[in-house]
Amino acid sequence: MKFQKSSFGEFLLSGRCAFISGTYGILNSHFIYRYLSLKNHHFVAEYFNPYGLILSVLLVVVHWTLWVVVADITMVADLESRNYVRVSFEKVYGSLEGLNMKTVIFSEVSSQVVYRSWFGTLFVTALASYSITLYFVLGYKIMSSLNQGLDYMSDRTLQMQRRLFWALAIQTAIPICVSFMPCILVLYGSAFRIDFLSWVNWMSSVAVSFFPFLDPLAITMCLPTLRHRIFCRLRNISPNFSNRVYSSSRI
Repeated sequence: MKFQKSSFGEFLLSGRCAFISGTYGILNSHFIYRYLSLKNHHFVAEYFNPYGLILSVLLVVVHWTLWVVVADITMVADLESRNYVRVSFEKVYGSLEGLNMKTVIFSEVSSQVVYRSWFGTLFVTALASYSITLYFVLGYKIMSSLNQGLDYMSDRTLQMQRRLFWALAIQTAIPICVSFMPCILVLYGSAFRIDFLSWVNWMSSVAVSFFPFLDPLAITMCLPTLRHRIFCRLRNISPNFSNRVYSSSRI
């Protein structure tokens, strides 16, 4: 099968990579919603639908768009970049001709390529790092509020909120481990000439691909109601619906 290089193909490749940033936007929205629902639940109940939902979608789109634009401009595989990686790439993967690809090169090329690569790398790192910082800050505030107790919530509701928070914490750890860390290893390993073994690069790409499977699995296994449903289905037992998960804005 013969591949054909095109600008549109490289743009689509940038879009595929940008879904990593989109996951950060989704988690940002989730943390902000969870924090506001505890601190000002009346405001959330009144304005989240539809305004908050629309803003959440826009936040994800902004994250995705920024990554696409920066990756498409700064990580472009021009002739100089292709010639630089040609020998090592073709030794492992075969012919480079006609492939759509994105590259960052930090040395032994023109200063324009080096500056462009560093700008793109630092930008996507900052975009991901601010999101992770937001997770920890809001996560700490949410857990502090739950530990102190809230006047308008019963003990049962607080327990449910704690379970939801831990599910959210695990959902947050997953993209850090399978998206953020692999990308950091690949980008900065090249920048500082750290010669990782080949299996590290293979495992990084596999880890990123696992995110769509691990994310829903975490929320399913952490919440008792959903977990019981799964195991009851496997055992052909009718699930007990006495424990339900309600929206916090309605409690």
